[in-house]
Amino acid sequence: MLNMWQISWRNITQNKKRFFISLLGIILGVAFVTSMLIANKTTNDVFDYYEEMYVANADYWILSDEHSYSVDMVSSVLTSPIITETMLALDKQAFFELEGDQSLNQRSVRITGVNDQSSSLLKLPVIEGSLDNEGLVIPKAVAELLNKEVGDTIRFTNLGEAKVSAIVEYTQLLSSPSNWERAESTSFRIMAPLELLQEWTGMEDELSYVRFQINEEGEQLFLSLQEKFSHSNVYVQPVVADDRQSNDIGGLYTFFYLIAGLSMFISGFIVFNMIYTSVMERKKEFAIMKSFGYLQSSVSRLILIEVLLLGIIGTAIGVPIGILLGDMFMQTLLSVFEFEMVYTLNWEIPVLIAVLIGISFPVLSSLFPIYNAGKTSVLLTLKMANQPQSLRSLYIVRAIVGVCLLVFVFIDHPISYLAILASVILMFPLLLLGLICIFRPIIKIFFGYSGSLAAQSLTKQLNRNANTAAILAVGIAVILLLSAVIESAPEGYENEIRNTYGGDLRVSSEAPWSKQDREKLLLYDAVVNVEPLTEATPITWVTTDEETRQFSIFAVDEAGPTLFESSNKEELYYELAKEPSVILGERAFNEWGGDIGEYIYINTPSGKQHLEVLDVVKTSNYSGYVGFMDENHLNNEFGWTNHFDILLTLNDGYTGEQLRNQLWLDFSTHLSEVETIEDEIQSTTSAFSGMNELILIMLVLIIGLASIGTANTLLMNTLERTSEIGTMRALGFTKLQVKKMIIGEGLLIGLSGVIGGIISGIVLLYTTSQSEFLGGFISFQLPVGNIILALIAGVCLSLLASWISSATASRIDIISSLKEG
Repeated sequence: MLNMWQISWRNITQNKKRFFISLLGIILGVAFVTSMLIANKTTNDVFDYYEEMYVANADYWILSDEHSYSVDMVSSVLTSPIITETMLALDKQAFFELEGDQSLNQRSVRITGVNDQSSSLLKLPVIEGSLDNEGLVIPKAVAELLNKEVGDTIRFTNLGEAKVSAIVEYTQLLSSPSNWERAESTSFRIMAPLELLQEWTGMEDELSYVRFQINEEGEQLFLSLQEKFSHSNVYVQPVVADDRQSNDIGGLYTFFYLIAGLSMFISGFIVFNMIYTSVMERKKEFAIMKSFGYLQSSVSRLILIEVLLLGIIGTAIGVPIGILLGDMFMQTLLSVFEFEMVYTLNWEIPVLIAVLIGISFPVLSSLFPIYNAGKTSVLLTLKMANQPQSLRSLYIVRAIVGVCLLVFVFIDHPISYLAILASVILMFPLLLLGLICIFRPIIKIFFGYSGSLAAQSLTKQLNRNANTAAILAVGIAVILLLSAVIESAPEGYENEIRNTYGGDLRVSSEAPWSKQDREKLLLYDAVVNVEPLTEATPITWVTTDEETRQFSIFAVDEAGPTLFESSNKEELYYELAKEPSVILGERAFNEWGGDIGEYIYINTPSGKQHLEVLDVVKTSNYSGYVGFMDENHLNNEFGWTNHFDILLTLNDGYTGEQLRNQLWLDFSTHLSEVETIEDEIQSTTSAFSGMNELILIMLVLIIGLASIGTANTLLMNTLERTSEIGTMRALGFTKLQVKKMIIGEGLLIGLSGVIGGIISGIVLLYTTSQSEFLGGFISFQLPVGNIILALIAGVCLSLLASWISSATASRIDIISSLKEG
């Protein structure tokens, strides 16, 4: 067995340059897969970590649809023996007292007063100081922006002052802007002792919510509390780890898997090309081995061991590189988000998966040549050793099948994308021949007679060269599609937000908006309309898989603001008004898992209810993770009677920014947030700029990986033509002319791959833009910048790859090559 491994090692290292290039392809493929798997797992863990931190050990909480309620309302609950721990909290909007020239809205801060800062129902990752229940707890972003340390004093307008007792990492409960620009639209959040905040505000007996934990015997407590509070302004909900309203990262996972799959596909092709060529070169060797008594299985095992050696070595080197890439990728990715998040790289399971993929994928990619080596016929191989093979019929069949697969351009189904890419690969021999004819005159101008020979040489191994260019084309096409989607997505999101936001500004309050407040707002010259917006939140519900989730439910009616898009909107308003029922945003509907007409279980303020799902609609509100209900039914049967938000529609020529400061001045006693439609658009689309940078990096890396395949192919072409090149040198060809010929071949392969990739990317983008699901969201918009980058990177890296092979060709010894021929 050891002898077999030694023989295999000798075989794969016999040509060191080809071995190195093939190994490099596996290393990069494994590194990409490792980094993507690590990024996927770590990103998932980051959001799970912050969800768990938000929930802590709490089981339920008691809230109110009037912002706050009397302690007497829940006094009996607090003393229940079933409850093992409680945490009392009060929220109040206030303003920092600062010496700078910051506006009132920039100084707005939400103070959360709690009775126990170190409670197990509240997780605060302390960076500095201690949770002593005597001072303020502020996040790191606030400490840096205000230049405060533990022990420093913070003052609040018309309230009082207190010292900082602890600085903590980012948490959802204390998420705060990290710069003054972002503070224009987002309030700061800090924590104070409950008694101190109650004293400052004069709300000694008031609470905003109570969190509590129950023992094993308390499962029925929730139902009894629902019944107890069903006819009051207080309601109870499970504490649920569900941040899907604020984080939509499902698309990131698709991105991770797509890049990982694409890199392994290209890496697998490089291995296949090397092994298949090696098998074809050694047919006579296998025939002789079998004539000496070697079995079919022995020959196949020999090739299998060669592939395993490549896979093991490539994986051993690629995995550590992938871990480093994964860390760099996470730093870039999390910098896209608004808040500064911390992470711990989760690499153990991804590395294990990457090792299995890194070793098994080269084997799977080489199954055909492994089988082909074992099936070598002794007589036929020796008989046909010097007979050329005609592949014209193969090219014709490939072209016919490829053309047939193009029909999928007009079929709206995810399988269409795979069919189109398969079509590109199958038709590439014809595309390569066409591009050779087009570029032959140009290559001849720059490379002379060597350019003509380069174009002629490519046709001798047309199948292999076409496949190499096709792999480059597939990589470019997929990345261009992703970049086009990311470039056009902000425009699609902006259109959706403007169509379903309901107004130009959303103004939130700590107290229900009164009729006098609305009349006062209508006196503003800028305001043309004021619409109350009723949002019941947080509301928990149950999926078809019995998982508890949490979202918001908006009240809607035909005369109110437009919060969703649907082709049968009038009919939906009518159906919603008939009896208590809901319609769901697309994301909520998908997470729920049921069908239209079925019933969803919702924990309403009036108790658990089964509501029919009438339809699924498009909405920008909370990325579609939301429900809608008729206003009358939401107020009555559902049990939510107040609205803390209003939507303002402005006259032409006015912007939300012009009104923001005035609103804070006029309603500062109870205002909690002023969000413009531009704020929402900016918040939703800001991540795409960072994602586009990642796409550019991935574009170059994928082209680089594909160029390794080009180098491998050119090197194999060169080695197969050793005798031919030696003859050319004997007839007077210089080393420079030989180099130009090989570089010309590489340039033609690279150009055809880039052009084929651009054309394929445009076809994929057209298919996406015509999709029923994405057509109105993704426009047919060419990513010109990325196309130019793909062209430059593809040509430059192909030239680099061909230069490596040309150096080998120029060093071929004339005498030894003629003897070999």
